[in-house]
Amino acid sequence: MTVALLEVRDVTLRFGGVQALDGVDFDVEAGAVTGLIGPNGAGKTTLFNVITGLQPPDSGTVAFDGRDITGVRPHKRARLGMARTFQRLETFGTLTVRENVLVAAEMRRSWSRDGSSPKDVTDEIIELVGLGAVQGERVDSLPTGTSRLVEVARALAARPRLLLLDEPSAGLNEVETSELGELLTRLAATGLGVLLVEHDMRFVMGACTHIHVLDFGRVIAAGDPAAIQGDRAVRAAYLGGHDAELEAEITDADALADTKTLAEAVARDGVTGAHVRPSRVAPDGSAPAALELVDVQAGYGTIDVLFGVDLTLRKGEVHALLGPNGAGKTTTLRVASGQIRPNSGEVRFDGTPIGKAGPDALARQGLCLVPEGRGVFPNLTVTENLRMATYSGTSFKDVTERAFAQFPRLAERRKQLAGTLSGGEQQMLAMARALATDPAVLLLDELSMGLAPLIVEDLYDVVRRIAAQGLSIVVVEQFAHQVLGVADVASIMLSGKVQLTGKPEEVAGALEAAYLSGSIDS
Repeated sequence: MTVALLEVRDVTLRFGGVQALDGVDFDVEAGAVTGLIGPNGAGKTTLFNVITGLQPPDSGTVAFDGRDITGVRPHKRARLGMARTFQRLETFGTLTVRENVLVAAEMRRSWSRDGSSPKDVTDEIIELVGLGAVQGERVDSLPTGTSRLVEVARALAARPRLLLLDEPSAGLNEVETSELGELLTRLAATGLGVLLVEHDMRFVMGACTHIHVLDFGRVIAAGDPAAIQGDRAVRAAYLGGHDAELEAEITDADALADTKTLAEAVARDGVTGAHVRPSRVAPDGSAPAALELVDVQAGYGTIDVLFGVDLTLRKGEVHALLGPNGAGKTTTLRVASGQIRPNSGEVRFDGTPIGKAGPDALARQGLCLVPEGRGVFPNLTVTENLRMATYSGTSFKDVTERAFAQFPRLAERRKQLAGTLSGGEQQMLAMARALATDPAVLLLDELSMGLAPLIVEDLYDVVRRIAAQGLSIVVVEQFAHQVLGVADVASIMLSGKVQLTGKPEEVAGALEAAYLSGSIDS
């Protein structure tokens, strides 16, 4: 019986009350590119940390080439033949490309016994990865995509038997991504095992021969790309809801018999997982723009994330902004709220360019962001968190009355520290604090992330109510089933661009392709 190069068995890990990994089992074979995918918070990077020894598991084992390495320290795992890249670029910016690769080759000499010289290894790797033309350039002068390849080259200079890549295509253009996929295929053909964490589904489906899917710390599916794309549990993990739940919400038996797809369900009944469209009169699309992004290009440092984004939120409208991890949704909201200034293009709030206005100034003008991760003050009580909203000039009495009327559960916990609240209660607090300022535009980033279905229903009930009062809302949501039943308009983002905008029933049909293959069929 052939032993897998990497064997992970029943790995479990908790961070306080959070179950990060829950009985994870999977193998990585030598000579194959294996994918590890899953929605935000699924546990992918945590699992990488366990495999490479940065984070010990609470229970379970990790074996490399038949040897139990669960208790082996990270540097010793590297000497056994593991190499890793990280989500954030970890290159030496002031050194040349060649010097970056040579550093790893020199370090390898301290434990390698094959007699190869660091210079020869460096020459070989630079040629293999295709960096010869820039080997004399400083890394901090290179485009982000090329810097990513330098990081891969440096990992390869250690001559690993298992290469772990965490988001290697981030910042790469389509040509560079394609070339990276070809490189991984060539490496696998030499017998190297590759484990790939990646949000670019087109890249994953093209590069990997086998894929494991994590959700809430568990492996929910494993198989070849075609099997993964057709798996119901995977679709539910990425899009939210479940086929059975969707069917249960359609009360008309005749309609149920005819409903085959999410798009048909939305078009017929406005049903998306757990919600039915509100009875309010939706905007007809002719209302003035409350918020506009026009040809926006933006990113972080030298890394471009948005490429010519155009997005319009009209007054009184709920606009769902959808797309897979890494598409640029959160960055779009950060640009819209003044946290990040665009490199080019323009943001307009109520028809006026925001210019250099920061998030504090925009919040005072009526544009509020509820960030991904909620952003509450954990060491302050619920009441003290709400008091923060009074800096806009709103009276504390009005703030608390409005918050507790909207979220009665917070009234019961007004003296409780925010850090001790459940995830759903923290999200309620973050929304209550934003709504207390009486905004004209509300930006909600990942409203349902990590929350139980009943809590999510409560939060979307609030979204429906405030939308009925005329508030303009953008909702970034990983789980499309939840938000499409509330939205008037939906947009799908892929690779930093808005690829499709339309009514929910028009957009719903393209979601599976966008989330699971990284493209939208024309």
